[in-house]
Amino acid sequence: MFLLLAAGVVISAVGALAGLGGGFLAVPFLMLLWGLDSEMAVLVSLTMILANAVSSSVTYLRLRLVDIRVFALLVLPTIPGLFLGWWLLRNLEESQFRLLFAVLMAVVMIYILIRNRREEKDAGGERGEGRRRIDPLISAISVPIAFIAGAASSAFGIGGGAILMPLQVGLLKMSVKRAIATSMMLLAVMSGTRVIIISGASFDPFIALPFALGGLLGAQAAAYIVRRAKSRSLLYFLAACMFTIAIYMGTQALLDLW
Repeated sequence: MFLLLAAGVVISAVGALAGLGGGFLAVPFLMLLWGLDSEMAVLVSLTMILANAVSSSVTYLRLRLVDIRVFALLVLPTIPGLFLGWWLLRNLEESQFRLLFAVLMAVVMIYILIRNRREEKDAGGERGEGRRRIDPLISAISVPIAFIAGAASSAFGIGGGAILMPLQVGLLKMSVKRAIATSMMLLAVMSGTRVIIISGASFDPFIALPFALGGLLGAQAAAYIVRRAKSRSLLYFLAACMFTIAIYMGTQALLDLW
């Protein structure tokens, strides 16, 4: 239980720094080091993300970093996606799950690296630090992407931030810090719906609760760091995390298939 608590702190802090919730590290940890199957690993991961996201959101709301308009635009389409992801997870083989997980991380990582090559500055220092008007066409495009984020969250236990972050930073032109804050509030709603409503909180409490408690502590540490870190540094940090996990999970999947 102490090991799970410590792992929850580290994983949730890393995840909150990247705006992802930590699932991209939690799922491999629970599967490869703790021996859980993919379905239970996803549920425990989302329980930790729920604690992480709620804790982070309270801080970000107090700092007025959450973009409520973007949150309102994206939150509803994610809900039906959660049900689709739950169905997909129950029909995937373990090797298929790991391979798809690795591919998802690699694709988003490549996007982040390409995006990070562009200038992020405006007259105030950081592009998009203030609120922006959302174009109706961009809003229409964002809705199906949010649906996919919900499906990915439910199927892979990543919280959905791996899709929500590029959507907000790339398409909606938000600053990285504001996107992280809004992403974490979206993850709170998504993971809560998946864990409590869809799955009925059917997890092992001796695994999930210490992990979730660590998520609470790690989220606060990350929120403190985000306020003081440079956006470009956060993007590079995000890409490095995703690269590491994509290589590891992909290797495991190929070994299973072989």
